[in-house]
Amino acid sequence: MEVGLYIHVPFCQRKCPYCDFYSEPYRGDEETYLKALLREIELLPSFLEKELGLNNFRIITLYVGGGTPSLFSPLFYEKLFQKLAQSLPFYPSELTIEVNPETLSLDKARGYKKVGFNRISLGVQSFSPRGLKFLQRSHGIEDIERSLYFLELASFENFSMDFIYAWPGQGIRTLEKELTKALSFSPPHLSFYELTLYPNTPFYEKYGHTLPSSWEYRTVKLGTFICSYLTSHGYVSYEISNYAKEGFEAQHNLLYWRVKSYLGLGAGAVSRINSLRYKNPDDLKQYYEALLLQQRLSYTPLEQLDHKEMVKELIFMGLRLKEGVSLSRIRQYSYDINREALELLSRKNLIYFSENKIALTERGKYLHNQVVKFLWDNLEERP
Repeated sequence: MEVGLYIHVPFCQRKCPYCDFYSEPYRGDEETYLKALLREIELLPSFLEKELGLNNFRIITLYVGGGTPSLFSPLFYEKLFQKLAQSLPFYPSELTIEVNPETLSLDKARGYKKVGFNRISLGVQSFSPRGLKFLQRSHGIEDIERSLYFLELASFENFSMDFIYAWPGQGIRTLEKELTKALSFSPPHLSFYELTLYPNTPFYEKYGHTLPSSWEYRTVKLGTFICSYLTSHGYVSYEISNYAKEGFEAQHNLLYWRVKSYLGLGAGAVSRINSLRYKNPDDLKQYYEALLLQQRLSYTPLEQLDHKEMVKELIFMGLRLKEGVSLSRIRQYSYDINREALELLSRKNLIYFSENKIALTERGKYLHNQVVKFLWDNLEERP
């Protein structure tokens, strides 16, 4: 079995007001966090074999996310990778680390390359000073340009520039300037995520109940422009929010979207092996106490996803991809989708389907959640 490995680094210099990922303020925790991760890795093989019956697998991708993983030194990751290679079948062809522009130096970029990272996910967020100010980012345009220069000097050929769009005040003209600026650096991959107001975030408290009725229409308009602009410049819209030159699709994220198995290490990280899911606590104190004091893993009890839950996951994730979702894979779980429902969505130009595949049309991409909910409501158990 081929699996992905995600490592969560839950530290930030400052929490972004739109972010709902687990994080804590950074107070020089690198050494303690490394000790906890190394212990988790040491205990993991026995857990996988005894609890999950998993002993014949290979880790084929690595993604380090956060938080702000680039707060940590290359030496931290060198020690981490050594332990992974000693303890697990660790053979990733793609090794990605998320980087915030203001945290990157040339020495750090070269160090990340030397220890084995071959892909960078750079949190640009916006090339507009107004956008960066609204998003309350710690970096400026010069920091972005400098970090991209460092990546070039460190010979990172595979990198992604990650953006947030549809922030208040962003129109087509501003967006086009940002896109033009972005493409001047020839990125092989770009991600554009619409500004989402997640519950329990400062932005939700401030804007969640005051959005104008035109917000959704404007978001669709901007998203359509992004797609048109990037595809006209040779990028493939292979996932709703992601664009790549041929051969530069994010392999680790494709595992998620194709509902393949993955392991998660670190506080707050989630794992799913086939239909079994578990996670580490969103609590550093609990994570440290379990691993460093009690010498045990801190995972939640195993959660068994039933067939319907797996099918719903296949539909939700698969319809984010240009390639769509396989109906034969859905049928493996003894479910099917009502054909009249598929024909109705097809007539409304929201999906196209064949005997073995469903995929969203360009129009359907912007109604993804509504289409998914409709398909969930029209699942039928097979005899």
